[in-house]
Amino acid sequence: MRIFTGILSIQASILGFLSWFGSNRLTSVNLISMPENLSRMAGLILSIVMLIAGVLIILAKENDFLLFLALILWVFGIILGLLFSPSFSGLYFRPICCFICLLSGVYIFTDYNRNNR
Repeated sequence: MRIFTGILSIQASILGFLSWFGSNRLTSVNLISMPENLSRMAGLILSIVMLIAGVLIILAKENDFLLFLALILWVFGIILGLLFSPSFSGLYFRPICCFICLLSGVYIFTDYNRNNR
């Protein structure tokens, strides 16, 4: 479950990087009508946050602190993704992936049998 969550977060961040590089010709829409340049930078920051959180949860086999940092980054990613990041199709893919990763990360964090193995 930990590896799946990390790969999902890394995959979504890679798709975010690709959309960030290819978004020069597209018009973006965000929830609070921010300027397009600032919205593009928020999309880049969201991709970086998701990449770091994905790597952290993969590395957090026995370290609860790394897992907690990944959870905090996904909460930040949800807020950043919903409010500031651009959506090119109307579907907020990266915040939805952050939410799925957050749910599975909370399950991993609260799994009491994980520390007994």
